[in-house]
Amino acid sequence: MPSISRPLLAILLYASAFVSAAAADETVDIARGWGLIGTWAADCSAPPVKGRGAIISYEVTPDGNLIYRRDHDPSDVNAVANARIEPDQTLVLSIVLPKARQTRENGITRTADGSIRSLFNRGEDDSYTIRDGRFVANGKPTPVLRKCD
Repeated sequence: MPSISRPLLAILLYASAFVSAAAADETVDIARGWGLIGTWAADCSAPPVKGRGAIISYEVTPDGNLIYRRDHDPSDVNAVANARIEPDQTLVLSIVLPKARQTRENGITRTADGSIRSLFNRGEDDSYTIRDGRFVANGKPTPVLRKCD
């Protein structure tokens, strides 16, 4: 490798680390400002059932990243790579699901009483599991989740 390329490579690696940290900070700031951080459930007194997704947590890790956890399960933790707020105040999260080998966008709305519910969940291939606030598989509306903590 030519000597001029090594310093350039070092600068690019340093810059990419800084950009990643800045993106994580912005994602956390957006989620925090929107009021998302915490644990949410349809029934906060119900025990978690692994794999059911009845209890959803959005947490900030010690290293400053936003994660999405289901049912307090340490094996069901996924990184939130990006967050943005649409003009209609829908919060859109890009969630990396390594077990499924995909990234999905989840659109969340806030109800008048401060609860939340999913409006959509779509894959990078534009496949939906939730569309217009309803599960595609059965047509049922997504549950309203209340903040537990």
